[in-house]
Amino acid sequence: MCVYEQSIKIVEGKTTLLVPKVSIESDVPPKMPAFYNPQAKLNRDLSIFIYKAMARRLSGHIRMADSLAGIGARGVRVAVESPEIGEVFMNDLNPVAIDYAKASAKMNEVYDKCSFSIMDACHFLIEHSSPRDRFEIVDIDPFGSPAPYLDCAVRAVRDKGLISITATDTAVLCGIYPKVSARKYFGYSLNTEYCHEIGIRLLLGALAHSAMRLDIGINPLFSHSTRHYIRIYATISSGASYADETRDSLGYILHCFNCFNRKISSTIEKNCDECGEIFRFAGLLWIKEIHDKNFLSYLLNNIDLNKECEKMIRNSLNEADMPPTYYIPDKIADKLQLNVPKLNYIINSIKDKGYRATRSAINSKGIKTDAPSSVIIEIIKELNR
Repeated sequence: MCVYEQSIKIVEGKTTLLVPKVSIESDVPPKMPAFYNPQAKLNRDLSIFIYKAMARRLSGHIRMADSLAGIGARGVRVAVESPEIGEVFMNDLNPVAIDYAKASAKMNEVYDKCSFSIMDACHFLIEHSSPRDRFEIVDIDPFGSPAPYLDCAVRAVRDKGLISITATDTAVLCGIYPKVSARKYFGYSLNTEYCHEIGIRLLLGALAHSAMRLDIGINPLFSHSTRHYIRIYATISSGASYADETRDSLGYILHCFNCFNRKISSTIEKNCDECGEIFRFAGLLWIKEIHDKNFLSYLLNNIDLNKECEKMIRNSLNEADMPPTYYIPDKIADKLQLNVPKLNYIINSIKDKGYRATRSAINSKGIKTDAPSSVIIEIIKELNR
């Protein structure tokens, strides 16, 4: 097939991409003749910046693998916009998609920096699982769940290397299908107001399980939930001691739907310690930090971010050492049958009472704080008087 037929050129970042015209014209990008999602540009923008930062921190010849490359939008952009990365591998099971990737690579004069293959993603990754063949950076961006690729991805990354993973099955991760979540991600999901953070933590937990079986630990660098997808970035460290540390980072989020109390625990507790109602739970999942403050600071100080990405990174840095979960005042005010005070008023009142508080990077209506739910409820009542 000649990919120039029924194709158009678009510009993302500093890269010109050849894409199927139907991908731009359709509300839902089709898989045929090859998959390209224009709405995932922010996803790709962030990955370019993070890969640049990661490449600067690693030594030697840096190789990045785009294992489910589609038309090569991410891979070609990495080759063009990240000179720190020496070689980019693009793989997809659809030969037409790889034809598009090759055409874009030639158009941007980075073809010699790229390698192309047409394989099942796990087959591709396993072929690079021996120590000398592993990648410094592996990207997993499937249409749906990344669960089938996690083991293969861990095996294909070198020690201290980076894995980035996208999940678009947010209904599973955010509590609509908790039993499916338990099967695919080793933990039950829960449909709470902070369900997208639960989804992030479940995905990290699943990656942790895949890594621990191989005596490998993980360290999350950055995570976000945007539109229809969840995205995580984590480095790996080989050794049983790192795997043990990772196991200690797994647990449960207990949630009371009566009084909004939430609790992090290594075990499942039956009753809420605030009101006595039944606790619901999510997990096993990741209960430690989902952002690395040092890495985010490095991004802000050393990488030329665009405005949208800089805002996301800065907001994530502000909440990096906050406890898991966030509060949505709208939910609390609705149950109390009160008006919703302005977010800034609530945040300032929380701080006045001696607690920490900031806006949630995951939900613009959310508040990250170490204050208990009883304090949030009392503040909303006070601000309504």
